[in-house]
Amino acid sequence: MGAQLFSCLDRLVDSVFTRSECTSSGWDIKGCSIEEVIKEFYSIEEVVFGSELYCFATEFFIVRSRREMWAAIGDKERKFQWLKLMFERRSNVKP
Repeated sequence: MGAQLFSCLDRLVDSVFTRSECTSSGWDIKGCSIEEVIKEFYSIEEVVFGSELYCFATEFFIVRSRREMWAAIGDKERKFQWLKLMFERRSNVKP
């Protein structure tokens, strides 16, 4: 019951963030546009087109604050580790 409630709340929060933080290129900080973040993500050797992580990232980076965090981390390897951690956390929550 608790896990289901958490999952529902998580989806609700994502929905609110998506509506309020979806991008307009005029609002993005340099290096934080969807195009810039995804381009850098694609440049990571371990990224496999069509994988679960790949699909997760394409949805995860719709939210501006997540792209800003990605850019703020700096080092590409650390960015990738952070994204994998976010993916694992999301994967551990059962709908």
